[in-house]
Amino acid sequence: MKTVARSLYGRLTAAIALVALAATLALALAAELAIRDARDGNLARMVDTDLAGLADIYASGGREELAARIRDRLALSEGGADAPHYLVADASGRPLGGDLDRWPPLSAENSEAGFVATAAGERMFARATQLGPDLRLVVGREYRSWDALAARVRNVLLLSGAVIAALIVAFGNLAASRLQRRVSGINAAYQAVERGEFDRRAPGADRSDELGQLAAHANRMLMRIEAVVRAHRDISDHVAHELRTPLMHLDNRLLRLVERAEGGETSALLASARGDIRHIIRMLDSLLDISASEARRGDTSGLEPVDLSALVTNLAELYADTASDLGIRFDTDIAPDIQLCGDPMHLSRMITNLLDNAFKFGGADGGRIRLSLSSGPRLEVADDGPGIPEDMRERIFERFQRLPAQNGHGHGLGLALARAIAARHGLALRVADAGPGAHFIVEREDQP
Repeated sequence: MKTVARSLYGRLTAAIALVALAATLALALAAELAIRDARDGNLARMVDTDLAGLADIYASGGREELAARIRDRLALSEGGADAPHYLVADASGRPLGGDLDRWPPLSAENSEAGFVATAAGERMFARATQLGPDLRLVVGREYRSWDALAARVRNVLLLSGAVIAALIVAFGNLAASRLQRRVSGINAAYQAVERGEFDRRAPGADRSDELGQLAAHANRMLMRIEAVVRAHRDISDHVAHELRTPLMHLDNRLLRLVERAEGGETSALLASARGDIRHIIRMLDSLLDISASEARRGDTSGLEPVDLSALVTNLAELYADTASDLGIRFDTDIAPDIQLCGDPMHLSRMITNLLDNAFKFGGADGGRIRLSLSSGPRLEVADDGPGIPEDMRERIFERFQRLPAQNGHGHGLGLALARAIAARHGLALRVADAGPGAHFIVEREDQP
């Protein structure tokens, strides 16, 4: 239910329900105003008619006849929701007849009408008139039946509005749940493709509504993505075969020429050419590995449980001898039993690239390199070398990007490959200031 409430359709349903309630309130207000208008007109007609009749009685029969007719009308009314009220008073307002005990705040000289209260506190509509120099008359009528009618109409409208809003919410939530299931199917297809399941398709493409059209468009796009990925892999394999093999043959031919040469400048040039070829081969291998890792980002096929603690420990033992030969202090802090689902060879390549970078640019006589592994997993490689300027801490992960201080060492692909391998395993690689030196951190992508 919380998910539905957060969905676009759920919010639309809530908005429609609120509009229905607002419309019901407006309708109830309009109905009440209409009833009041009808009430006021009806009361005015009834009071004016009654007043005119009593004025005629007074004109033809005098004060006694007027008092008698008023008593008759009061007796016939027997109270009730719309009971009439009368008052005959002298010029000073002293009651002479009727059921009212005091003169209301109405001007008899101006034949004023208005809503006033009786002695019992009931509201009535009344009109006053001057019958003679020393005689005044007030005729009033209660209107509780009109108020009761307005209350009934108001309650019916409000109840109807509440029922309509509840039905809108109920059917809206039902429709939102069905809509959400269909949208979730499309999202699941995208998430599967993100994990590397390129043959996944969105459900519901056979329907003719808008979501069916969206699913159909999504499937066509996913088919194109699958074709592009397959073409990319085919091209990568083809390039690897077409370029690596001739280069290897050329390297072997140069090796034979070096063996035939009798030293001197020719032999040195041939050896330099072999070094360039091997550099190109390594760069090609790195580029292909980066492309392959980026293409398979999130793809769990081919991955297996890896004892990361054991893998890092074995690599640390290999680099410990190198550190001893170079006079570098190499500290390790490796937590046991850290597991990760991954490719052992690629993970080893990522870690060795980070360690090679630390030994090459952060290690010097008396220098220090730190390698640690903790739960998460969180892998850290730090050195106390010159470090990396803040404005270069993202750029160094780009292909062929090198720091000016590197003086042409390497081809600028080691860190790009390390980040691509980390991303394929759902990890993020970043660099921070070791104060001094560089501090590389590999951890889950959702970690801060």
